[in-house]
Amino acid sequence: MKIHFSGAAGGVTGSKHLIEVAGKKVLLDCGMYQGKRKESAELNKTLPFDAAEIDAVILSHAHIDHSGLLPLLNKNGFTGSIFCTPATKDILTPMLMDSAHIQEADARYYLKRKYRKNALHPIEPLYSKEDAEHTLHHLIAHKRGERFEVLPGIFCTFYNAGHVLGSAQVVLEGDGKKLAFTGDYGRKNRKIIRDPEPLPPVDSIISETTYGGRIHAPMTETREDLGRIIRETAERGGKIIIPSFALERSQEILYDLHVLYNEKKVPAIPVFVDSPLTTAFTHIFEKHIENFDEETHDYFLAKKKNPFCFSQVKHTKSVQESKDLNRIVGPCIILSASGMCEGGRIRHHLRNSIGDQKNTILFVGYQAMHTLGRRILERRKMVKIFDEMHRVRARIEVLNGYSGHGDQKDLLENITQISGLKQIFLVHGDEDQRDEFANVLSEK
Repeated sequence: MKIHFSGAAGGVTGSKHLIEVAGKKVLLDCGMYQGKRKESAELNKTLPFDAAEIDAVILSHAHIDHSGLLPLLNKNGFTGSIFCTPATKDILTPMLMDSAHIQEADARYYLKRKYRKNALHPIEPLYSKEDAEHTLHHLIAHKRGERFEVLPGIFCTFYNAGHVLGSAQVVLEGDGKKLAFTGDYGRKNRKIIRDPEPLPPVDSIISETTYGGRIHAPMTETREDLGRIIRETAERGGKIIIPSFALERSQEILYDLHVLYNEKKVPAIPVFVDSPLTTAFTHIFEKHIENFDEETHDYFLAKKKNPFCFSQVKHTKSVQESKDLNRIVGPCIILSASGMCEGGRIRHHLRNSIGDQKNTILFVGYQAMHTLGRRILERRKMVKIFDEMHRVRARIEVLNGYSGHGDQKDLLENITQISGLKQIFLVHGDEDQRDEFANVLSEK
């Protein structure tokens, strides 16, 4: 068994790990790079292997930095199967179609804005909606805990990773070896989804290290901090703009807002979910309640209440409805994608809100290096949005407690409980996080 680290090695995006086993090539994840636009575009343009030589793909979960280049793989000659959990399969339909839409829309935008005077420089999308549709036909779903044959002599079992709906840790068997891959590993006692499962004995593990050097704040404190930020911004008459990942993070925010509104801990200001993708994912959550934890069942489902819907919530449907939000005067909450501010409607809301000191930009997820979200989070005085510089006057807040990634304690517990472990490979983390976690593992 040979491992080739082809992405998320030295950073946190572009997850791709190529495994040579039993005479075949199996790819763990096929994610898109996110970060500096020019650098990411260049990295995403070409796959670091021959797509036609890949025999199968095993997908840990549907986040775009783990699944976003599947249509490019398919476009470049991949003809095998893509294995994932049932919830991940359902999520991938809107996820990949939306990604293809963004690819095509960005190509049209830059052709119009940057090259309208010179039609000799066309901007090509990475892949089209048709490419994404073709990719969806390759998906095969297996439940967690079900051992299945990937290819002759190669077997796989999914275990709950507790990161997002449908996320899985992968155990791959072949050549007499067992390899575990955490994908993105979650946290215990999170709202909505069940906790991560312990892994069986394996020889080696590829582990993420996004927060390998940090300890998260308790999640109960995070909800209280969310309420405080809403109250303070509403008193100033401002808007709370929340760049949020459409999958999982947005549903967690809606869940906590529902609790805060129920307990009258925040004023009854409107909540706008301005992301068609978030709306689509929320409906998929409602379909897969078998993934929900006891708290969600007890607090909401047992009372026949929808965790993600209450009287103040409105989902925008059209582009015009999204634009109309910019004309709202007075306090409101706008929840929009993408989570790192690299695409989607959130960039329009930032352009229209970041210069007003009454407003708050609230980050609830990881911001990769060189993304617009990271630049705002670093509290730079000026940031570029749609090729124009904007002064940052809005208040910048961050709630790390919402992270879907486990912290150092979670990652350490996951690894140290595995018996028979001989090798540990650390990926999907910035250098400081990986180094610190490696030091902790060495001490143990």
